[in-house]
Amino acid sequence: MKKPAASYGSITIFSAVVLSGLLLFSAVLIDYARMAVLHKVTEDAARSGVRSALSAYDNRLYERYGLFGRGGTDGNDIFEQTVQANLGQSARQKGTFKLVQAELQSAHVDNAEVLGKHEVFARQVLEEMKYKAPVDFTLELASKFAPLSGAMKEATVTVNMLEELRKLYDKREAKLAAALQLQRQASETVGGIAGLIPTKALELATGAVNAARLAGDYAQYANWVMTDQQLAQQGKKTNYSEQIKDYEEKARGWTDEMSRELAVAKKQHDKLQQEAVKAINEAKQVNADMQRIKQEAANAPSNSGYDRVTGNQAAGVGADGPVMDTAPENDMQEIRKMADELILPDGWFTEYSGEIANQASVFASLQMEAGGFMNNLTAGLASPNLSNEQIKEGAVNLRIAYEQYEAAYVRKGSSLDVREEKLTDKELKKQRRAQEAKAGELWSEARRLLHGMTSVPQSEEHLQVIQDIEKRYKDNLLFNQEAAGAEAEGLAFAEDAHEEAEAATSVMSGVFGGIADMLEQARDSVYLSEYTVSHYASFAPQNLRALLASGDANELAHAVAFSNQEAEYVIYGFHSPTANLAAAYGELIGVRMAVRTMEGLSACRAAAHPLLVLSCSVVYGLEKTMEDLAAFTERGSAPLSKYINVEVAYTDYLRLFMLVHGGANRPAALARMIAVIEHNGGVALSKIPTALTGKVKASAKLWFLPGVMDIVQHFGSLQGKVVGGKYETVQTIGWSY
Repeated sequence: MKKPAASYGSITIFSAVVLSGLLLFSAVLIDYARMAVLHKVTEDAARSGVRSALSAYDNRLYERYGLFGRGGTDGNDIFEQTVQANLGQSARQKGTFKLVQAELQSAHVDNAEVLGKHEVFARQVLEEMKYKAPVDFTLELASKFAPLSGAMKEATVTVNMLEELRKLYDKREAKLAAALQLQRQASETVGGIAGLIPTKALELATGAVNAARLAGDYAQYANWVMTDQQLAQQGKKTNYSEQIKDYEEKARGWTDEMSRELAVAKKQHDKLQQEAVKAINEAKQVNADMQRIKQEAANAPSNSGYDRVTGNQAAGVGADGPVMDTAPENDMQEIRKMADELILPDGWFTEYSGEIANQASVFASLQMEAGGFMNNLTAGLASPNLSNEQIKEGAVNLRIAYEQYEAAYVRKGSSLDVREEKLTDKELKKQRRAQEAKAGELWSEARRLLHGMTSVPQSEEHLQVIQDIEKRYKDNLLFNQEAAGAEAEGLAFAEDAHEEAEAATSVMSGVFGGIADMLEQARDSVYLSEYTVSHYASFAPQNLRALLASGDANELAHAVAFSNQEAEYVIYGFHSPTANLAAAYGELIGVRMAVRTMEGLSACRAAAHPLLVLSCSVVYGLEKTMEDLAAFTERGSAPLSKYINVEVAYTDYLRLFMLVHGGANRPAALARMIAVIEHNGGVALSKIPTALTGKVKASAKLWFLPGVMDIVQHFGSLQGKVVGGKYETVQTIGWSY
């Protein structure tokens, strides 16, 4: 049975509806796929473009400093050309059929990171040094110093202890000398009493009023009084009124004068005695401080840089280096035991205080006898008596009391002279003076070298360079939002050889702390320090030869150009043409003196006194240090120690000094490193990119129903947007070195 024609029509209509929907759906899927392709093509083009833009780098910056920074052809030009080529818009590719014919709307790159940023700069330096493997070299440097760790620790403890004891010893001896001088001044207060006694036979013949004459004339005086009394009783005229009056006036005048002299002497004597006791007590306290210093030296703290180096060496890190010929540690331990000779027992001060008390007691006896004589004389005047023998006895006792005081505290060979002999070791003083004078001459020679470096006349060219460096340094700190630290205004050198010896031990402790950091893999500081020494010019010690030999600074004046001392500037940061050099060589002298003084302690151990051992060691250290400086000016290196047969170059010491000052991984040091590079290259690293962000905007024509795609866009399923029958997309890609 045939179907009606109407049924075929409905099927046709139904099929058309279904097929049109399928065609619409297929068209949307086709354009959606083309959009996805456009996204991928644009992203790949942007990635290729930004990588190509980064491929143009500053060749001079890379060759000299191993740093990457974009340079050469304009980055936007490279980026746009690369993007066009990847999108198929080159002349050769136009006219070919593609499923997606992308059209470039815009393309440009932006800087993402710049080399002037400290974290970027430091990262590149670390990468540069990582591939050049400096660790073996730094371990080799550490292995040279490692065997000295034990001896240098002992030397540091010993020198610091002896220097502290030397200062306290001299202070204590000055207190004791002051006490003795106060005793002598007290003994001089009785000088006014001597003429009133008197103490010498010659004074009896002068006719002066004194105790002995008054006592000798008293019997005659009593006879005059008694005779006149008898004449008066008989009603007769007295015969001796004038003589009696004269004697009484002389006796009362003498009594008044003796009273005044005793009062003045007692006041001064008591005051001086109290000051002497105070000086003794202060000396005793200083002596207690000396005992404390010695005990602290016996309990030297562990885990110092020396101990850390020793521990790492025992663990095998840096242990393949040279070994010491001898072990001087025992010598220094013996020297520290000798320090007992400098410390006095408490009983010594008790004995001395007793001597001062005895002087006061003898003076009190003199005062008592003088008072007794005056009382007897006054009583004798009130009641004259021919049989009064107390006045004569009093005069004799007064003279004996004075002679006892005089013999004990005034005459040559007195107890004060004996005490002075005990306090003063003349031979020790003589030897110390000779050693100190020699040390002073040697240190003056070293100071002349350092001051000669700082006093070299500066050319206008040198000053302009350092001013440009300083400006770039401050600009970089500002760019990195880092505050400029307090600038050092000048250099301070030790005033004397002993001060330098103490400073040298401090420098050496810092050096071994830096070596310990090396051995314990303080990677960043080591890499940055090694980078500084290997990529920045350092001053050649040979330029100091004329200055050291004859004081001639002409050669040095030409050699102090900033281009010859870049590494020293990075380490110390003085904005002065010569201060960085003086700082470096000052520390070099300190390290060499510390090592050589350690040797001197062992060489001078036979000296009889610990202070002579110290002064002898300082002289030895300075002599050998000056020899080392001469070696540096001749060949750029010097022996490390007589105990270790290795040479260490000046640049090796710079590596250590960098670590002592915290390495280059500090904002100020990084800013100085950047400032040097900018000055040499005439560039600003804050404007040299190391990372780029590329942005590409591309579009493609829609093949089907742009309106439908616009509706799909509103559902948020598209990454781009539909504009005028085209689909546009934006891709951003970042890339860095």
